[in-house]
Amino acid sequence: MAVVFTLQAIEAVLTMHLFNVTFLALLLFAVSASAAYWESEDFDCSIQLPDSNSSNSETNWSTIGSTEEGTLVGAARINRSAFIFLGYVDLSKRKNFHLNEKSIEELEKRYFGEGQGFRRGLERISLHGMQGYRLTGDSVYHGAHYGLVVEMFEANNRIYQIAGMKEDDLHPLKDPDIRGSMSSFKLLSR
Repeated sequence: MAVVFTLQAIEAVLTMHLFNVTFLALLLFAVSASAAYWESEDFDCSIQLPDSNSSNSETNWSTIGSTEEGTLVGAARINRSAFIFLGYVDLSKRKNFHLNEKSIEELEKRYFGEGQGFRRGLERISLHGMQGYRLTGDSVYHGAHYGLVVEMFEANNRIYQIAGMKEDDLHPLKDPDIRGSMSSFKLLSR
């Protein structure tokens, strides 16, 4: 019995093979690219935090919580060389208080208060259509020196604050884990 392959049959087999290889590659990437998705309907937001499959490496991440008022969730490298925090300021109790260049002076005290560091820069930014501000500076946290970036957005009667810190690095947004998490912040109602 002779088997005859037409050009169309060969293309179909190759296309199916390419599809299977692509699907397998995506599946392997999804399994190896670990992250901790955090979402809150109460606070109407979500963020993708870096996370790790095991704690064998000091550069792996661990999701952390906080009891400090105004902090929702965070992540830290196991060796404490980098942190990410998501927090908020409740505006329901603060009539006529809005996110602007004047209010930044009060809001930044949480990050750049006396003895904690100083702000180097302030710029307007946009994330997923939300207008906000990015503060950069230096911070002292648990006795170590960190480069700090804080992004703030006003929505839903809150000022959301996403902060990234990296030890001995003036530009924490160059770290792909920090940059990826900070840019993943979203409002659920949009």
